[in-house]
Amino acid sequence: MAQACISKAVMFFFVVVLAVVASVSAQAQAPAPSMDPGAASSMPVSGSILAFSLVISLLALLKQ
Repeated sequence: MAQACISKAVMFFFVVVLAVVASVSAQAQAPAPSMDPGAASSMPVSGSILAFSLVISLLALLKQ
């Protein structure tokens, strides 16, 4: 009896996975939005703050 229950659960799992894959593949593929010029090099943190942090870290390492 348990063997029949497990096989039904496995079959149900595969049917659900197949339905999800079919629904995802049926969606229309939209083109990716283009990047803004210069967006690849923009930093969320100012360069001076980053340099200051690196200098402080280097001084802390040298002080040890």
